[in-house]
Amino acid sequence: MKEDFLHFIWRFQKFDLTQLQSTSGLPIHVESPGTLNHHSGPDFLNARVRIGDLLWNGPVEIHLKSSSWYHHRHHQDPAYDQVILHVVWEVDIEISRSSGKLLPTLCLADYVASEQVVRYQKQFLSPTEFIPCEKDINHFPDAAWPTWKERLFVERMEEKVSVVNAHLAATQNDWEAVFFRMLFQGFGLNVNGKAFLEVAQSFPFKIVRKLRSDVVQLEALFMGQARLLSEESELNYYQDLKSRYAFIKKKYRLRPVPKRSVVFARLRPANFPTVRLAQLAQLFSDQGILFQRVIDAATPEKASLYFTSATSDYWKTHYNFGVASRSLPKKISPRFFDLLLINTLLPIRFAYAQFKDLDAVSPLFEWGSQIPSEHNVITASFTRLGVPVNSGMDSQSLLHLKKKYCDLKKCLSCALGFYFLKD
Repeated sequence: MKEDFLHFIWRFQKFDLTQLQSTSGLPIHVESPGTLNHHSGPDFLNARVRIGDLLWNGPVEIHLKSSSWYHHRHHQDPAYDQVILHVVWEVDIEISRSSGKLLPTLCLADYVASEQVVRYQKQFLSPTEFIPCEKDINHFPDAAWPTWKERLFVERMEEKVSVVNAHLAATQNDWEAVFFRMLFQGFGLNVNGKAFLEVAQSFPFKIVRKLRSDVVQLEALFMGQARLLSEESELNYYQDLKSRYAFIKKKYRLRPVPKRSVVFARLRPANFPTVRLAQLAQLFSDQGILFQRVIDAATPEKASLYFTSATSDYWKTHYNFGVASRSLPKKISPRFFDLLLINTLLPIRFAYAQFKDLDAVSPLFEWGSQIPSEHNVITASFTRLGVPVNSGMDSQSLLHLKKKYCDLKKCLSCALGFYFLKD
């Protein structure tokens, strides 16, 4: 049994309402269950419940066990002083208000049909291979998917907006600096993303502004701060970068990241941190105020025009220092750009539109629907179950669905779970 099942039962009044009684024997009549509270405080607000001869208006709190009231320290929180009814599945202790009077309690287990409980447990709590409702998902109406995916997509982008806002606070609302940090993390992908972000945070963005006319200076800065220039070597290019970095480090009083954390293992050469940092250096050297260009781009295709940079000449014949390879311009591939679109460009455009009080959602959907879908284990599993994955918006929505709903068994907060249990 999970608490969200009780939320569902109470919210939609899926129990026998005819002879409700509190645990102390007072008759209960629910005129309105109230509205679900998605923020801190009691679970439902503005409920109207007649208890005995009195009609009460106020919040309702829901728990599996009545003792959770004390375990969650609600008795010490003034936000719960106005609770009019405590709805529980099991009464293991009587609850008193701070005044000493008993808190009216309704035990739902006495009024919910056992068949409904069995159905819930079988459908959502039994072990599954992928998601709880995988055996029933093909019965979810096709017409309901687009709206649900849109909501999931916005939720996922909102999560990323919170990251943007944290960077804004740390940079005194410098959007260029925020974009720089997020783009660094995006270039690191899952393997080096965290390490790349640490590098981007290890120096003020104003240094990039000062050095970007010289791409080799930027390479020296990025690789030096990432501790990729800390070895002894006789390689000319390596020594040049190391010498440049020593000057930059002293001039700007920089400290590199505490330890080298970028990795090369199990990466394709095109994703080596040396190549990605060289691409970033060339990108910021070529494009100047890249952030504003991304914001002003009308379509993903227009934005892609600003991401055609390759690398400086040395990296045309190298993936790492001292290891020569055939000459090949290390350009940002269309597939890699699509990853940047979905993980960096879209979230920051969405956040910026919200910041400026502009329409943020319509452009989000327009761009998201134009980005090719991602291919991974999760999207492949949804495809196997017959769920369409036609765009980047689709794949992001389903990744969010799996992580934030299915894995957490939040089935009754999900459109699918609600549909399967509503009758």
